[in-house]
Amino acid sequence: MEAVSLGILLCSIAFAIVVIYLSFMLKRVADVTRTLGTSVKFAEQQILEVLPELHQTLRETRVTVDELEKHVHTADQLVDTVHNAGKSMQHLNEAYSQYRQSVSEESFQNQIKSVIEGIKWGEAVNQVVTKKQSN
Repeated sequence: MEAVSLGILLCSIAFAIVVIYLSFMLKRVADVTRTLGTSVKFAEQQILEVLPELHQTLRETRVTVDELEKHVHTADQLVDTVHNAGKSMQHLNEAYSQYRQSVSEESFQNQIKSVIEGIKWGEAVNQVVTKKQSN
């Protein structure tokens, strides 16, 4: 009988130790759950504060992207214009080359002299007009 009593006593002590351990564990779990709940509430408040700012930033970004799209379209047109100017210069060079080959050297020099004289007179007129405007 003593052995049975001793066995029951040991089981009771073991049960008491398990109950005490479980109560400490449950207390820790409750504390962690409470802290987690507080953290979640704080995070929710911060998210609610940040969302309007995020919406405003997205609207501004949309406006910026629309403006950027307009600028890119303008830049595309500018690139097309430069490309067309390059083509025109190439065609002009080809026409000049063909003309140069068809005209003799002496005839070409005479034509250049008349162009140079025209440029000189144009420069002289420009200087006179500039001096008159400054007075």
